[in-house]
Amino acid sequence: GKDIFNLKYLVCPMNLDEMHWTLAVIFMENKKIGYYDSMGETEWTKLEGLLQYLKDEHVSKKGKELNGWEDWELLGCPDNIPRQFNGYDCGVFTCMFAYFISNDYPLVFTQEHVDRCREWIAIDIMNNGAVELYSTGLRRSSAER
Repeated sequence: GKDIFNLKYLVCPMNLDEMHWTLAVIFMENKKIGYYDSMGETEWTKLEGLLQYLKDEHVSKKGKELNGWEDWELLGCPDNIPRQFNGYDCGVFTCMFAYFISNDYPLVFTQEHVDRCREWIAIDIMNNGAVELYSTGLRRSSAER
């Protein structure tokens, strides 16, 4: 398997109480774990659990403690995060957070973009990820042109 400690990001979608989707992202290079919730909340215990997972995984895979784990920063949900205005779009927001963050894009979408985002996600799934998504529109990859 891959050595997670050589990755740039570890993207962790989470379902809370079978009711709500959120996202945590482990920024391996920056030693930060961020939380992204379209309702604006932060589940600190989830972030602490992910840090513990990193510590345990390091011992398991590398045979020694994670050096400098005290330097890791847990980041609560940003105040300016895109928010959902209903009780059912959390999954779309979670997918979009994961996509934008993993591509180093700013989180520039809003509730108004959700229907378009849903279409992008569906097309991406149908094309096995062959669609490039930009905040300004949909563009097919060069292989599809």
